[in-house]
Amino acid sequence: MNSANVIGRIPKVDQDVGRAQLILGLLPCQNQYLLNAVSPVILPGLKELAAASMGEFEPGQIMFDILYGQKQLHMAYADHSGITPEQFQETFAKKLQEPAKDFVGFSIIEPIRTAGFHIFAVYIMPEFRDSNMMQNGLAYLEAEAKKMGSPFISLCTRHDASGAFARMGYVETTANYRKQLSKE
Repeated sequence: MNSANVIGRIPKVDQDVGRAQLILGLLPCQNQYLLNAVSPVILPGLKELAAASMGEFEPGQIMFDILYGQKQLHMAYADHSGITPEQFQETFAKKLQEPAKDFVGFSIIEPIRTAGFHIFAVYIMPEFRDSNMMQNGLAYLEAEAKKMGSPFISLCTRHDASGAFARMGYVETTANYRKQLSKE
C-alpha cells in the first residue's frame, strides 16, 4: 500500500452516537506474530470465501501470500467511542490486542502497479452486511489506490453482490466461470 500511510481509517461520517465509526488498518507483511494473532478471526471468513470459489484457492495459500507480501490484509473494526484522527493508530493497535472484539471484516488486496489495484477478497461479518461498512471500506481502498497512482480498481465477487457494486460505480468487465470435472 502507500508506505506513507501504513495504517489508516475512514473519517467519521456521522456523529450520531448510535452509529459506529469504521477503523481500517493494514497489517504489515512478513509479521508472523500479527498474522498468528488475527488468523483465528479471519480464517472462518477465508474458508467461507474459499468454499464459494469451488476450490479456486485455499485459505492456507492466502495466508502464505499475505505473510510474504504477495497480498495485503486490511482489518476492519467498528468503534463507538468517537475517536479523533490523532487516535486512530493507537485505537487500531488496541483492536489487534483483542482481534475478535468489534471485528467487522477484512479485505485482501493485490497491488498491480501497472494495471491498477485488485481487491482479491472482501469479507464482512454477517451482522454488518446490511450496514454501510462495506461501502465505507471500499471508499477507503479507492482513496488508497488513487494515492498509489492506480488507474483502475478491480474486484472479484459473487454474482449476488454485483448490484451493490454497480451502485458504487463498478462496471462488470469479465466473469469467471468454474466447472468441476468428473474424474472419469
